[in-house]
Amino acid sequence: MKELQVLNEQFVLQKFQLLIKEAYEKGVEDGQKTLGYPMVLRREHLAEILSISLPTVDRLTSNPSFPRLKEVQARYPREAVFKWIEENTVIIDALR
Repeated sequence: MKELQVLNEQFVLQKFQLLIKEAYEKGVEDGQKTLGYPMVLRREHLAEILSISLPTVDRLTSNPSFPRLKEVQARYPREAVFKWIEENTVIIDALR
C-alpha cells in the first residue's frame, strides 16, 4: 500500500512539473509575440497581428475605443493594442 502511495505521489509530482513547464513555455511564447513588435505600431503591424487586410485595419481603427496616439496619425501603442484585443475579441471576429 505504501509503495502505491509513493508511486501516486511521484506521478502527481511529474504531472505538476509538466504543467509548470508548459505554462512557462506558453508565457515565453506569448511574450515573444507581444514584445516582438515595436512600442508604437503602424497599420501594417496591426494587419499582421490580427491577420486582416489594411482596409479592415482602417475600419477597426476607426472605432473610437481603439487605442491610438493622439499627436501622431496612424500610430498605435503596442501594450494598449494588445489589451484592447483581449477585451474586444468578439468585435475582431465580427470584422473578418
